[in-house]
Amino acid sequence: MKPLFLFLLRQLLPALLLGALLFSAATPALAQCIISPPLPGCPAPFIAIDVATGQEVQAFCVGRPVRFEPACGRTVSPNLLYYNATLTSGGTFTTPPNCDFVPGKLPNNTYTPVPSSFVTVSELTNPTLNGGTGTVYARNFTVYNPIPPIIYSLLPCVNNTALLIIGDHFFDQYFAQVNNGPRIGPLYPGRQIFLPAAPGSTVTVTGSFLATGLCEASVSQVVPALPASPAPLLLSRLTIMGSLPGSIQLAFSGLLAPYEYSLEQASAGSAGSFRQLATLPPGAGSLTLTGATAGVYRLRRRDVCHTDSAFSTPVPTVVLTGTSLNNVNTLTWQTAGPVAAYTLLRDGKTLTTLAASATTYVDAAVTCGTSYTYEVQAIAAGSSQSISNDVPVQTLSTLPPPAPLLNASFDLSNRLVLTASLAGRGALPTGGQLLYSRQGGPAPTDFGPVPAATDTLRDPTTLADLLTAPPCYTARLLDVCGNTSPASPPTCPSLLSVAAADPEGLTAQLSWSAFRGPGSPAVGVSYRVISLAADGTVLTTSAPTTTLNYLDPAPPTDRQVLRYRIEASGGGLPAGAVSYSNVASLARQPRVVVPNAFTPNGDGLNDVLELKGRYLSSFTFVVVDRDGQEVFRATDRSQTWDGTIRGHAPVNAAYVWRFTMREETGQDFSQTGTVTILK
Repeated sequence: MKPLFLFLLRQLLPALLLGALLFSAATPALAQCIISPPLPGCPAPFIAIDVATGQEVQAFCVGRPVRFEPACGRTVSPNLLYYNATLTSGGTFTTPPNCDFVPGKLPNNTYTPVPSSFVTVSELTNPTLNGGTGTVYARNFTVYNPIPPIIYSLLPCVNNTALLIIGDHFFDQYFAQVNNGPRIGPLYPGRQIFLPAAPGSTVTVTGSFLATGLCEASVSQVVPALPASPAPLLLSRLTIMGSLPGSIQLAFSGLLAPYEYSLEQASAGSAGSFRQLATLPPGAGSLTLTGATAGVYRLRRRDVCHTDSAFSTPVPTVVLTGTSLNNVNTLTWQTAGPVAAYTLLRDGKTLTTLAASATTYVDAAVTCGTSYTYEVQAIAAGSSQSISNDVPVQTLSTLPPPAPLLNASFDLSNRLVLTASLAGRGALPTGGQLLYSRQGGPAPTDFGPVPAATDTLRDPTTLADLLTAPPCYTARLLDVCGNTSPASPPTCPSLLSVAAADPEGLTAQLSWSAFRGPGSPAVGVSYRVISLAADGTVLTTSAPTTTLNYLDPAPPTDRQVLRYRIEASGGGLPAGAVSYSNVASLARQPRVVVPNAFTPNGDGLNDVLELKGRYLSSFTFVVVDRDGQEVFRATDRSQTWDGTIRGHAPVNAAYVWRFTMREETGQDFSQTGTVTILK
């Protein structure tokens, strides 16, 4: 080797000297071997042989040893043959520096490739052991690194099939093997590959390079099991969010891996022609679909091999429209497919349920000028629900509203209050007005409009004036559409008066005017007499009567003022409603009875002075002697005088007494007299 090196050095020395003269600032480069061209008819003067198989190779595989030997019938003594491997970039040749093959000589002419893109293998043949000009041949070889391929996806399917997707593009070709079966391929990465592989099978993917069929790598994976029983696929709710085409909200369940899911639609009337609208990931529970149209919707489930399909119950859209005319709202809907039943909602509350054949509903329980929001909920097969779009409808009409029912009743302060309602105690229309009128009384009067929501009016006329000229009242309803109802039937409250039926006022006679309610005059009226305490508490209530007078034979003996009111019912009033008359009072005269003498001698007869009388309360009773000195005081009827004066025995004499009291009516009452002590 060294003689060859000296020979080459002598051949290259002139060129090196010239380079040193031309580029004196540059460092002299080390000489490389002069590569001989291939022999005529021998494009590869030496070949590479895979050590393990003895097969010639044109490319290398990392970690797989190759051996080099002359080709084309060339015979070279092993002592004169040298091989060297140098890593290089593609398309260039790199030989050992200074053509010194000794340091890098490949033992046994064998090389084990390391990771690299290319390697230059150089062959040096010396003519003799003593030197001479040697011959250098060189070949570039591509080096392949067999990294195990990637299984991107291996999913089970029905019918003992599996879906394989190879996830890299490193090898030239791929093969798959199920358990110990034959290789299947060549296969290509990124594509769906369907294999006859039951769950639990081992799938081995092998990648190889075309340039060297001996360079390959493998990876294995077990086919997972399918879910034992996939959850029922349910499209539970479909809701139209506005007009269509527009948005539809869908709620669903049962989307489990490893299946594929999609949303499909068929146009109304063509339920068998479904088309795919969107794909859905496993685990999804809802979807808002934009640009949606009327039709029938369903979910589709397929295994990843597309060998089977399952479908949810189809759910049709329900499109609702509404109109209003003459206090009637008409709802109409179109359903894209069969349903089991309908529920119609108004303002979020159930209005009615309808059969599956229904397509329209007339809502007459509405009030002009009021806006209502309707919604139809349909039950499809199973438990699926289809909810229509919300439709607001403002009730319109040129028809007059019904006449209101009017009640006239006095409160406990003797104020006459008018209350209007609708038949059946329905609510008066929002935004409407009530127009009250009075006939009789001091003068016929039309009161100012009152908001219907208030539904009451108080007549400011005094009770004395009303008693002088008993009034009747009517009311009309003005709705927000400008329509005015007929006047209600006249309603006349009862007016009550009471008087003592005997000189002492121990009985009371009541009489009152007839109550006229909002119904026909032929509708009977029933009355009850109610006696009241000063604070309005009910003391007694009589049995019902149809007469217009009443004798109270035993009024309370402990009350100076008797108070009464009449409760009228019937007469066309709504059930449970009553009308009260004014509160009429009867004030009775207090009476004080004091004996003119008493005998405090202990015989048990007239031993004490005591008060007697009627309606005595909140009083003061004082006895004084002839000098004007107070000898006894009482504020309660239970207090009596035994004649003693400041602890001394009674003294026969005449004494003056004085009784003062504030009556229940607020008036002062007083009375005086004398009493004599006799022993």
